[in-house]
Amino acid sequence: MNKKMLKAPLFVVPILLGVISANRVAYAAKAKTTTTTVVLKARNSGDLTNRVLDVTDPNSPLYHQYLSTDQFKQNYGQSNATVNKFQKYFKKYHLSSKAINSNLVLTVTGTRSNLIKAFKAKNAKHRSYTYTKTSLPKSLSSQTLTVIGLQGPKGKTSGKFTTHVQPTDQKPNINQSATTFSKKYGAKKFTDRYNLTNMINNGADGSGQSVGLIALSSYRKPDVSRYLKQNGLSGDTSRIHNHYVYSSAAAMNKIYSRRVSTDRYIGQLEVSLDVEQSSSVAPKANIDVYIGDSVNDNITGNAALYTTFAKAINDNIDKQISTSFGAGTEGLKYVAGESGTTRQYNNAFNQLLKQAALQGISVFNAAGDHGPYDINSLSGKEQHDFPTGSPYVTDVGGTTLPYESVVSGKLINVQQERAWGDTYSLDGLELKAGMFAGGGGGFSTLNPLPGYQAGVSGVGTFRAIKLLSYKDGRFVLNHDPQMITGKRSGRNMPDVSANSDIRTGYATVATFTNKKGKNKTTWMVDGGTSFASPQIAAANADLNSKLSQPVGFWNPQIYRFAVQPDTPFNVLDSDKNNNNLYYTGQPGKLYNQATGLGTINFDKLYQKFDNQ
Repeated sequence: MNKKMLKAPLFVVPILLGVISANRVAYAAKAKTTTTTVVLKARNSGDLTNRVLDVTDPNSPLYHQYLSTDQFKQNYGQSNATVNKFQKYFKKYHLSSKAINSNLVLTVTGTRSNLIKAFKAKNAKHRSYTYTKTSLPKSLSSQTLTVIGLQGPKGKTSGKFTTHVQPTDQKPNINQSATTFSKKYGAKKFTDRYNLTNMINNGADGSGQSVGLIALSSYRKPDVSRYLKQNGLSGDTSRIHNHYVYSSAAAMNKIYSRRVSTDRYIGQLEVSLDVEQSSSVAPKANIDVYIGDSVNDNITGNAALYTTFAKAINDNIDKQISTSFGAGTEGLKYVAGESGTTRQYNNAFNQLLKQAALQGISVFNAAGDHGPYDINSLSGKEQHDFPTGSPYVTDVGGTTLPYESVVSGKLINVQQERAWGDTYSLDGLELKAGMFAGGGGGFSTLNPLPGYQAGVSGVGTFRAIKLLSYKDGRFVLNHDPQMITGKRSGRNMPDVSANSDIRTGYATVATFTNKKGKNKTTWMVDGGTSFASPQIAAANADLNSKLSQPVGFWNPQIYRFAVQPDTPFNVLDSDKNNNNLYYTGQPGKLYNQATGLGTINFDKLYQKFDNQ
């Protein structure tokens, strides 16, 4: 998959409206060791799927009867004997291997040459790109779901990931009261809009809960303290805990205490805002940041994302997890440059997220910042990165709040909350780059329609407007866009939405080291579904702090709520001025691919969960 690098001074905030992709590359010769992830097949896989339905069905005796990680391992993980067979095999090639708690994920570490020998790795061609074929002895391959992150003899060790944050040079006014700041740029802007503020004031503040964040870069805690204080909250960051998946805390701190590369700059900005948003929306919750970065840049993005998720889910200390990072794309058959097919990667994520559901973990995912298009695919077709298409994750799309402003000499007047799809407040940079901003949404090509979406009006049908065409490697505006209607199969995305537009965005603060070795702390106003996902995860912690049991996997439950007369969702079904660059609302329908079920009234949602 091609990734577009952001070229900008590392100590100046770049002006860019669009998804930010990071491409971390280090040739194998520079790294002494690298790590590959092996995903094993779950035992009793049919029962695993059925039990996910049972734990989310209030009519089932297993409703909210969650498993510990050890119980999950006993029921669905591979045996210690099977894991020992893998480890004995890898040891013959001077590779170290470690099983993550459930015995379904193995990390295998060693020199790249020894990894290539152990997996019999070979380069292969598919169309215009190279991928890696692997082979294990039959006794092991029969228990293997996929191998993630191994690159062939002519490949290079690389880390590739996508973040869904849009940094700009807009700056918030920090010389105002904490309450005013929070309402305009911070936590109260979210909690007031979506009926959460009164609940927090009445004790639903995340007490006793922990929010997990999947991060492929690190950040600086003092920035979080600054942000919290600016919002009128305690700046004490002792409730924020870092968990390092690959490299040590000391090694990571050393990297991020000096001038960082462009990809780490964007990654640090992403993680900073994830921590800032979740810790302010759930002001009493613990925050666990799982950092899947490696000092030597010797882990591919696909492996890092999956393994970091696996670590968080298997630790099982957070009943709500959010990620604003993505990897890969559904549109390719193989993972370009490395091992495993995209279908295998998808299946591996589904298996892992089923484990989360059985453990009572709610998982939220930023659905993307280019509408249905993954700009990194460079194909112009509908594409979605992982884990967006999984039916076992709650995908969070984007909206635009009402605003009036003069942008690039034009008066923009958005009168009511709408799907985020910005082709109307354009500037020359965006037009030249061919990148347009909008909340992720559409249809999965790898995952069939999940049962919880079946029968919900609007699911499987769509209304769209052809605003963009893809020509010569970029998107261009259509001067006479046409309205399109139709039907499509597959998992519909997103599930819910919240404000993500940079024009109505939130404040972020981050400190970077410039080329002179001096730290520069910068406040900015950013956008992206990167904000909405950790905010909703934090809101879930607030709800859980007042409920007797964690709500667990949202989707089967919220789709039941959506068809009830007192729905907790505000549907955005208009087909006028309400699109995510392609999909619009469907008048009179409960579900719309531009915004899913719509925005959330958290007070009503709490009542729904509590009544169950």
